[in-house]
Amino acid sequence: MGRKKNVVVSVLVCVLIWCGGCQIDQRTTEIRSDEQMLKVSYENDRARELFETVIHGTQPETEKVKGVVLGPFSMGARYERLSFNAHCNEHVRKMDTNGDLVITEQEAQTYYKSAESSIIVEK
Repeated sequence: MGRKKNVVVSVLVCVLIWCGGCQIDQRTTEIRSDEQMLKVSYENDRARELFETVIHGTQPETEKVKGVVLGPFSMGARYERLSFNAHCNEHVRKMDTNGDLVITEQEAQTYYKSAESSIIVEK
């Protein structure tokens, strides 16, 4: 009898959770998706390499714009994330200190050092 009761209680708890709206809804919207990538050139291959390491080693900025609690069990969150082109353009604007759209090795090296702690290196 005890085992049967445990099974019934477990099933009831699962049904209540499922029917009661226990869910977490998380949505991410890509922003600035129509932004065109800036046309940059590089002083040399080392400048391009450092730039690409920063771009591919960092994640596009994501910001939580709304969090909702819709009852005792339901929660929702909405995030906005920069598109890849916008992500690249943000780094270009920070790296290209004189704004000429030519990334020099010195600009790339300086920016790389400042961003190094946030770069994720895949092995």
